[in-house]
Amino acid sequence: MNMGRRVSGNPAIPVPGEMPEVADPKPSVALHGWDSRGQVWHGPDELAYSLTGSREILRKLRPLASSWHGRLQAQMPGLLPLDFRASLHDLGDAGLAMIDLEGSPGGPLEIILVVPAHRRARIRKDFAFEFAAFLRFLEGPETSGSELAIHDYIHSVLSETGAATTLVFSIETAFLEREVQILIAGQVERLAIAMLTWMTEKDAFHPARISQP
Repeated sequence: MNMGRRVSGNPAIPVPGEMPEVADPKPSVALHGWDSRGQVWHGPDELAYSLTGSREILRKLRPLASSWHGRLQAQMPGLLPLDFRASLHDLGDAGLAMIDLEGSPGGPLEIILVVPAHRRARIRKDFAFEFAAFLRFLEGPETSGSELAIHDYIHSVLSETGAATTLVFSIETAFLEREVQILIAGQVERLAIAMLTWMTEKDAFHPARISQP
């Protein structure tokens, strides 16, 4: 999987007016999460489809063809706000996002895969393998050695889950304090919904230009 083939801020082909929101029924979204401490998967949990909290990110994504890099800020009551760096990419058959904490060493703290239901039929054959290889390339200390378990789970879910379900895989790649985990979990949901809506709108608005894997 060529996870890095997109260029940040690559503009979409201009079209008159703004891209309209797709008024389809709310999709079924299943969230699967990898716990780096326990080396286990949890879920699936139903992720409620709501643009509340995602509209600002979606507004930034809509003019773009493939990638976005930027900052997100989150805060828990009584604590100082944290600045996160986020990177989002449309890979053609799925969406990829990475979240990192401003100033933290090493690779990303969380990696998110979003597989829209309408793209499930064209997921590349070696999707799970290529993603596991991508994790290995990042050399995150807490994901090292867990690539096989991550690969097998994603491959199984893609094979066994009904085609009408959008799949979200959230992989924790570092041991984090509980407060940071909670804040990142909120960012995962925001980014997942924004990416899903972005990809759905692009595919509906330009069906002849859907990227191929």
